[in-house]
Amino acid sequence: MKILIIYAHPNHTGHHGYFLDQFKEKLAAQQADYEIIDLYTLNYNPVLLDDELYSAGHRTISLQNLDFQKKIKEADRLVFIYPTWWQNMPAMLKGFIDRVFTGGFGFRYENGLPVKLLKGKKAAIFTASGGPALFTKFIIRNQAVRVLGRDVLSFSGIDYRAFCLASAHQLDNNSKAKIDNLATKAVKYIL
Repeated sequence: MKILIIYAHPNHTGHHGYFLDQFKEKLAAQQADYEIIDLYTLNYNPVLLDDELYSAGHRTISLQNLDFQKKIKEADRLVFIYPTWWQNMPAMLKGFIDRVFTGGFGFRYENGLPVKLLKGKKAAIFTASGGPALFTKFIIRNQAVRVLGRDVLSFSGIDYRAFCLASAHQLDNNSKAKIDNLATKAVKYIL
């Protein structure tokens, strides 16, 4: 089983980096095969270029994005690790979605209806937010998860489950224990 981790945070020292470390440690204990795409370390360009705008009839996909599509197709499981900023994913991840999950790759339309092209895959989403859990879950209804999970992954045929940490202000022993628990649950879901 191949696992592809997409990491979209500018550093590795906080909640998201700690989750990544715990997740990798648990995967290693299971001798799981994984690869990481670290968008910030790669200095990924999230800007959708005019020649990539498939809704305007343009179909160019860069060699880098074609490689990412290949990795996603070959992966059995996907893991997305990103912060919730302004109730959404960071622009870096949104640009990755726009440029990689294109029509003809994640989905296509037949007779006016969408056809899911990535069926059979599972994804885990980890995101942390500084907002309180009640606000995040019940007021804004986990918008950062819904956009990626429902509107992208599910639309492409990928089953997903989210593992969220609220009130993520300081990486202390309490938040580390919560993250460790979430990483354990995420690995169980993925494997």
